[in-house]
Amino acid sequence: MNNSEQIRLRIELERQELNRLAQKYGLRHKRVMHQSVILDGLINKYNKVMYTGAQRRKPIA
Repeated sequence: MNNSEQIRLRIELERQELNRLAQKYGLRHKRVMHQSVILDGLINKYNKVMYTGAQRRKPIA
């Protein structure tokens, strides 16, 4: 499993946790907000990995 696949798996797990927390506490609860920040960070990390990989694969001509 490569890095992007690992991040995608973690994103899915954290997304499920966010949904669970939102159902339990409501959308404005501090636990939900914190989980949202964690998920956003992982999505940003995934996009960075994918964007960097795309830049490396770009032809130079």
